[in-house]
Amino acid sequence: MEKVVKIEHVDNRHVSCDGGSGALGHPKVYLEIKKDKNIIDCPYCGKKFVIQDHKSNKQKK
Repeated sequence: MEKVVKIEHVDNRHVSCDGGSGALGHPKVYLEIKKDKNIIDCPYCGKKFVIQDHKSNKQKK
């Protein structure tokens, strides 16, 4: 059975994750997406946070 990985697109390099699902989640962690990377994974649940690239979004319009 494959594990489904959630991906959340964010506008801020500072994010937090608590695993969702209330008491079934995990301790809240605060993460920082480094400037040389555009993605970070939660060390508990594996959820991926992807920073939006505003420059490429503006160029596409």
